[in-house]
Amino acid sequence: LIYIPLPDRESRISIFKANLRKSPIAEDITFENLADVTEGFSGADITEICQRAAKNAIRESITAEIERQRRVEAGELSQEEADALPDAVPCITRAHFEESMSKARRSVGPEIVAQYDEFTKKIKQQWAEEKGEGGESATTYDIDAAAAEQAREDALLGDSEEEMEAVPAGGVSDSETE
Repeated sequence: LIYIPLPDRESRISIFKANLRKSPIAEDITFENLADVTEGFSGADITEICQRAAKNAIRESITAEIERQRRVEAGELSQEEADALPDAVPCITRAHFEESMSKARRSVGPEIVAQYDEFTKKIKQQWAEEKGEGGESATTYDIDAAAAEQAREDALLGDSEEEMEAVPAGGVSDSETE
């Protein structure tokens, strides 16, 4: 089990930057402000907010382009005049983010976060109790004893009795002590 806590402010800023790196953003939008209003959101939640904001901008741009073409077809604008008009939605704006945030939900509630934090605290306490002096585990792994045990098990499962006698219970054969 691996517990990854919710992102802190700096992590949320990084998540916004990564998600929006190729998207034009209005100058009045800062990653810091976005991070501030998304405290308690997971990385996936923030990604969804960014995707919705971008889709909102695209939807608005398509609607504006359809209106532009309607005006050309109605004779209100020539095609050249329509083509000369600036892009109606050149970037993701505050309104796009506000609409996206209005539909955003935290996927991890405070109760779940508290449960994970309590679990993490218990595990850390257990690990601390298992540690001996110097940070080493109180229960050391004896590789020689493990190898001897494996040799005895192998001998019991069909190997010759000589092999079983070759590795005594202490893990050192008679020939090694001479």
